[in-house]
Amino acid sequence: MTTVLYFLLAIAILVFVHEMGHFLAARSCGVQVIRFSIGFGKEVLKWRQPGTGTEWVVALVPLGGYVRMEDASFDSKSLRARAWIVFAGPLANLIFAAVAYSFLFSVDRQEPQAVLGPPPVGSIAAAAGVSSGDQVVAVNGRPVRSFTELRWRMAQALVGEGSDQIQLSLQHQSSQVREVWLRLGSAGSDTGRADGVAKASQAADPALAITAIGLVPFSQAVKILRVQEGSAAADAGLRAGDRILQVSGQSVSQPETMISRVQASGGKPIELIVTDTNSIGAAVSAGAERVSIRPKAGADGVYRIGAVVGPDIATVEVSDEISAAVLKGVSRTWEMTLLTFQALGRMLAGEISWRQISGPVTIADAAGQSAGGGLQPFIGFLALISISIAVLNLLPIPMLDGGHLLYYLWEFVRGSPLSAEVQDAGRRMGVALIILLTTVALFNDFSRLAGW
Repeated sequence: MTTVLYFLLAIAILVFVHEMGHFLAARSCGVQVIRFSIGFGKEVLKWRQPGTGTEWVVALVPLGGYVRMEDASFDSKSLRARAWIVFAGPLANLIFAAVAYSFLFSVDRQEPQAVLGPPPVGSIAAAAGVSSGDQVVAVNGRPVRSFTELRWRMAQALVGEGSDQIQLSLQHQSSQVREVWLRLGSAGSDTGRADGVAKASQAADPALAITAIGLVPFSQAVKILRVQEGSAAADAGLRAGDRILQVSGQSVSQPETMISRVQASGGKPIELIVTDTNSIGAAVSAGAERVSIRPKAGADGVYRIGAVVGPDIATVEVSDEISAAVLKGVSRTWEMTLLTFQALGRMLAGEISWRQISGPVTIADAAGQSAGGGLQPFIGFLALISISIAVLNLLPIPMLDGGHLLYYLWEFVRGSPLSAEVQDAGRRMGVALIILLTTVALFNDFSRLAGW
């Protein structure tokens, strides 16, 4: 329920921003606005603004909105004015994203260090010579201060530019910086590496792409994120925040390693070395606990301890001065917009799978997860979706803002508008394309839920 509420809040904010762009542009051009609506269908709240007569409405179905203008007032305006009113909606979303990113860059924030863990055997990173403890200081010559920035630079290279090789500048502790190349162009005869190349080149999600390449953040231990009530972990006294250093006498630092050892236990008791301190290096000598726990088999026959675990990654504090934050906010918005268009272009060319298109279910889940992480992740989510809304509306599809701008371009070139018949045919085609995109997005959503 909380996820749905955060999703609706996010949609309401971004729709309001988009429609306010249209509204302000219309008012600046002297166009009469009849109604400003957040949502569709039955009216829930309505207020008529004195003087202008504009109706401000909140409707029952909050999945969109619109600004209704007086036709004669709008049609009487110049081509430039009409184009400005249409373009102002996506522009407002981009301005919102730039402001949001500027705020995020200006505040102190904790981000994972750009220190790499051991790459999987046979991975692209292992073949390039990446080793555990390497710190990434630059990607293709662009500086990197955290793993978050590393992920972004990799997204630009992989998804946007479609690079078949990427240069990493690495430093191991206090040694000199060395350069290595991640080569995605050919995978040789190594089947595992071939799979990594394919996954990296097809993944629109940067996190999935860099994992496929073999770049993983350095983890000091396995951290317990959540303990289920009545589980083996709860019975053993484990708590969220505890760090697991060893399983049955063997050191663990990656969640996958611990999970595999629990599943292989066959239900026999295993011994964990657990600490609740951040000082991992001195934890054993400082009095870490030995905990005996018996994994329980679920309905699927898989043994679990009933705890959600993740990597324990050291963080670094990152922030920017206001002026630099604003410049980075604008730059990030432009780069993300360009990246989104590039990804769409690569989808059309068949270089990225259409399975990467997300619908409302995935977006709602992302909204809930980001809000659960606090204000900053939720603002970052809003900025990202705001850019997506801007890009979607700028596509040259009739019924969308980009389709209207395409009509106005024709009018500018030919000196006269398209005929009503052609515009009607365009609207029908636009509706069909929108329904197709929605169907694909929903199919992808439910495929992810079903694990297809």
